[in-house]
Amino acid sequence: MRLLDKRPHALTLALTAVGVLLAAGLVVGAFLVATGGTDDGSAKRSLNTEFREPQKFDLERVYADSGFSCNSRDTICVRNFLVGVTADYGPRASLPVLERLQREQRVDLSVNDHDLAHAVGRETAKDFGSNFEAFDLCPTIFNYGCSHGFFEYVLARTDTPKDAALTVCETVGGDKNRLLISGFSCYHGVGHGVMMAQAYDLRESLRTCNTFPTHQAQEGCWQGVFMENVNAGMTDRARKGVFTRSNPLAPCDKVARRYKHQCFINHAGWLMRVAENSVERATGYCLKVRGADRTSCMQSVGLMVTNPVWQANLSPNAAKKPQSTIAWELCSRFPKAGHQDCVIAAVDNLANFDQLTVGREKAFCGEVATGLKTVCYRQIGVNLRGRTQDEAILRARCGSLGRNARPCLRGAAIVT
Repeated sequence: MRLLDKRPHALTLALTAVGVLLAAGLVVGAFLVATGGTDDGSAKRSLNTEFREPQKFDLERVYADSGFSCNSRDTICVRNFLVGVTADYGPRASLPVLERLQREQRVDLSVNDHDLAHAVGRETAKDFGSNFEAFDLCPTIFNYGCSHGFFEYVLARTDTPKDAALTVCETVGGDKNRLLISGFSCYHGVGHGVMMAQAYDLRESLRTCNTFPTHQAQEGCWQGVFMENVNAGMTDRARKGVFTRSNPLAPCDKVARRYKHQCFINHAGWLMRVAENSVERATGYCLKVRGADRTSCMQSVGLMVTNPVWQANLSPNAAKKPQSTIAWELCSRFPKAGHQDCVIAAVDNLANFDQLTVGREKAFCGEVATGLKTVCYRQIGVNLRGRTQDEAILRARCGSLGRNARPCLRGAAIVT
């Protein structure tokens, strides 16, 4: 699973009020205080782990009755509004309402929607319980901001990040499809919180991840840590010497072997900052990476090409052509050896946000060069298999691709 923020200047804008307060050298206690927790034994006792189901709702009615009256750029007012909706109906109501407010230009796109989703996540944990059932209410929209905020709340009220992770992520139960998607995502959210709690100490954060019970848990946590680290680098909050313009590949070229993939696959935001949004220069840095890590580096940039806001920064024609056309044009600016990596990552990014809906992926694959179409459609199947084991769903989604269904089915491991 790969995650990419829709904003143009960081892979993940986990920059909340908490993140602003956390400078290098601050201790975990400051994190707890900043998020409303305590640094003594009462922290755990303040955590409600019992699940309470939100009120049932009709989204159209919630929107119509919401009484939204904020100035379109008033972040505090919008945040308070969303928290109120969440308290009654949960994040599956409040965040789609935010999407609609954005579409209708009642909330300006300059307002940090990922940060707003963090606030919704914190309210979700507070009102519906610090448990997996409540965590699973969080939609994936706004780059998993709800999930990240959920863990901010839990981390502030448990003794260690490991306690927070086990409190939530290990109550997933026996539903394999939910585990495929949400289990990894759960620990990804922990990784963001761990990095904040460790005051952006990369080494100590990875060590904390390694205390988790399974490889999936550890890798999900590593991903969150590296993504938060890049966010810190993009906003000048990383620890001194972690990122350098003289070596754009740092710290990924220095971390231990087992961390390299997650480091490089989340590194594109920093590469683009150094490359001043030049696809050619950013991918040129990746050409200096050896072995399989070069693929991870190339794909990190490839994740950007199907991202509408990154498209606006990377292509002068973004507003004049379909998103799928722009995406392939950006892939074409990769070195030839990176074209396939770009296609695979472009599909991965769409799948990460669209889950089991394949319409945007189909449009993109229709644009790519003939020699890469099979790769593209097969990757749709790979992503579907990563999100469900229901063969009927897999056949239906691949079937919607028409004559290109077969490579999708191969990717989904339905046919050989």
